[in-house]
Amino acid sequence: MISGIYNLIDGSLTQQLRFETVANNMANINTNGFKKDIISFNEALETNSISKTDFMQGPVRHTGNELDVALDSKGFFKIQTGNGIRYTRDGAFTLDEKGTLITLNGESVFGQNGPITIDGSKVTIGVDGQVQVDEEPVDRLMVVDFENPQLLQKEGGSRYFYTGEEKGISTVENVSVQQGYLESSNVNSTEEMIKMIETYRAFESVQKAIQSIDKVTDKMVNDYGLVP
Repeated sequence: MISGIYNLIDGSLTQQLRFETVANNMANINTNGFKKDIISFNEALETNSISKTDFMQGPVRHTGNELDVALDSKGFFKIQTGNGIRYTRDGAFTLDEKGTLITLNGESVFGQNGPITIDGSKVTIGVDGQVQVDEEPVDRLMVVDFENPQLLQKEGGSRYFYTGEEKGISTVENVSVQQGYLESSNVNSTEEMIKMIETYRAFESVQKAIQSIDKVTDKMVNDYGLVP
């Protein structure tokens, strides 16, 4: 009976992990380029892994901002942060006081020749990522992909840190960029709400089973002590 309680506790922890994962997905439903996390019951029991990221593309919405760009293909933008190189699919860009193309968090956006600098008024970004200023080519957005995307570690703000080797990173050749658009989160609110309800009910069931075993165990111990 004790072993049964241990199994139920494992199940309870699994449902708690599922609930936290779904809650985090829903909290980022309006985060540009956010990718939801998923976890399966068998995976949690067999490998003790927390979650995997679903890199399926999210819907693209029109903003009209000439510095907003959405990837309509695989890949990630390469950016320079205070902690080093990071990667993102959030293409909500702007300019700093020096004319450097940056994220809304102030991180430089890489082109194939390094951080991109805009010196002019009219910015055009082609489908292939080519950046033109006043009809003059400046650089091309650096868009990279990974041999094993699961080696990307989330850091918040739709930023990722790659934990693999450099040879696992490659430049995306057939990139598709949409200027004036942003990629939304790939979280489906209805789907996540259903998961949350299912997980909560499963957690409740496990807790009731633990309480039942506890009552039976208590009764056995107390009754045994009264046997003459």
